Amino acid sequence: MRRYKIFENGTLPHFITWTITAWLPLFVSSKYCDMIVQSLAYCRAKRELLVHGYVIMPTHVHAIVSANDSADLSSILRDSRKYTAREIVNQLKEDGNVLYDWVFRDAARKDGRPEGSYRVWQAGFHPETLESEKFVLQKLEYMHNNPLRKGLIEKQEHWRYSSAGLYLNGSGGLLELDAFEF
Repeated sequence: MRRYKIFENGTLPHFITWTITAWLPLFVSSKYCDMIVQSLAYCRAKRELLVHGYVIMPTHVHAIVSANDSADLSSILRDSRKYTAREIVNQLKEDGNVLYDWVFRDAARKDGRPEGSYRVWQAGFHPETLESEKFVLQKLEYMHNNPLRKGLIEKQEHWRYSSAGLYLNGSGGLLELDAFEF
């Protein structure tokens, strides 16, 4: 299994993608989307994560993130994925969602994990280092247009779980953003 790691300077912005196992549309429910927002907010407040932009789609999350000088971006993202996976599994059990529970347990079994394990996220987060303002703007546009391309909204700023509104008109969004520094 190929693992992705941030080898470049974690203080540079990185475009990342977290995908739910089997591309299940888990993030059609706000309670699951809120878990991602809360985890990113916690990492901003306590782990020195800088969030420059994000969008939560039904099956995956895109974000542009970096870390302060003393923080390890790979570790922050790893820990956030572990935390959100546990929270998602707990919520699925509470909701009685046996289908998603079975899919996540089956994926873990196929990975050779111990009985009772779950694989909520696909392996890796596919980091791309964004070394120029042009590349950052390209990724922001791609990310913010994602719900529009999928026919979920008519305007970028209409997607609740996105930073598009903050970039386009200075309002909206559920997560405070950090300015870019190059």
